[in-house]
Amino acid sequence: MLNPDRTHRREGSHWVSPVNFDPEVQAAYTWPEPFALIDSTLRKTLFTAGAVTSMAGFARIAEALAEAGVREECLNINWGGGSAPIPRELELVRTVAGGDHGMAVTVYADTLLSDGEHRQPVTARETVELLAGLGVRRFSPGIVPAPSADAQKRQTEELAALFALFAEVGAEATITFAHAGRRDFDTLVEMSNEAIRLGATRMDLMDSTSSLGPDAMRVFVRRYRAALLADVPVTMHVHDDFGLATAGAVAAATAGASPDVSVAGMSYRAGFAPLEEVVTSLEVLYGVDTGIRTELLTGLAELVAQESGVAVPPLKPLVGEYAFLKHMPGDVLGCLRGGVDQFPPVSGCVAPDLVGGRIRWVWDSLSTDAMAAALAAAIGEETTPEEARAVRLALDAAVAAIPEYPRLLVAEQAERICLDTLAAARA
Repeated sequence: MLNPDRTHRREGSHWVSPVNFDPEVQAAYTWPEPFALIDSTLRKTLFTAGAVTSMAGFARIAEALAEAGVREECLNINWGGGSAPIPRELELVRTVAGGDHGMAVTVYADTLLSDGEHRQPVTARETVELLAGLGVRRFSPGIVPAPSADAQKRQTEELAALFALFAEVGAEATITFAHAGRRDFDTLVEMSNEAIRLGATRMDLMDSTSSLGPDAMRVFVRRYRAALLADVPVTMHVHDDFGLATAGAVAAATAGASPDVSVAGMSYRAGFAPLEEVVTSLEVLYGVDTGIRTELLTGLAELVAQESGVAVPPLKPLVGEYAFLKHMPGDVLGCLRGGVDQFPPVSGCVAPDLVGGRIRWVWDSLSTDAMAAALAAAIGEETTPEEARAVRLALDAAVAAIPEYPRLLVAEQAERICLDTLAAARA
């Protein structure tokens, strides 16, 4: 845990605003007890357009997730109206559900429960027997809005029969509610409580189209949890359509719902709540123990990128290539004069090694003579003002000669040009 004392400043770790831990702020939170993180990296990576992940690659990602502390993984398997499940989804369930990785696996299937009016392409029994044979022991039927009161009555009867079937195979069940933020709230609560009466162990809410802002999310989760007839665990699934997935997931957690996340926000459309952002925010800014080994987060993101072929965006918070890259003149000066491992971190709140990262500086088109002098001093060379200016001009010229992105010099390149320029000037 990064911040067990809920302090705004911990040497070598982080320095954030003390207002985060003001009693007035902290009093507004109701955390899940016990706190749990729900991960969807595997299925969301499968859902990412163009990804090239092999099943062996998925197995490697599963092992890395477990090593990082993930204990709950959610998978999907859909028939999509056909007579057989989507092959890649079936293959992923087969690869992961029976694996010895230390994660509990929950599987949603679209053929477990109908809307009470339209028949499914296969029966719930066929679905359960297939998945149970693959090692699935936790199912997640999705309760979709029924088109009429009569249909809802039939859906409720189906749900009761489904729980009897789960009991036959020795399985437990969570319940999925898609588009939770846009559903009729009273019906959502009614069906949730019916599932709880039948023995559901968790309610998995999905704001699939990012319909809830962070403030509304907090109110929604509180109202929902207060309306349940038992205090069962609740989770929240948030996409990033408005760029608010992390904020929404954190807001849900402050109201008592465990956040659903994926590494680097892997998913379809605009992406998902990123594991690394949600975890680090909760740990540092809120003092929550997420159970995740944060020092493995950068390596985890790199592994998912390697296996999927989907690069981590350079500007991605915490795990992107630029997350701890320093190129602004003041930042470069700070790195050169105080070292990249100094605390407080150069222009940042958290020490990069908390997430397995490292600060590095580069030379680009923003430069000063003072930067050139500091660069020379860092490699043991004292310079006159004229020499420092010559170094700066040489470095700027080298940057300008680069024809395409990224137009910058890494530290080793800049150091070599500095030494060559000084040697030429002193010859």
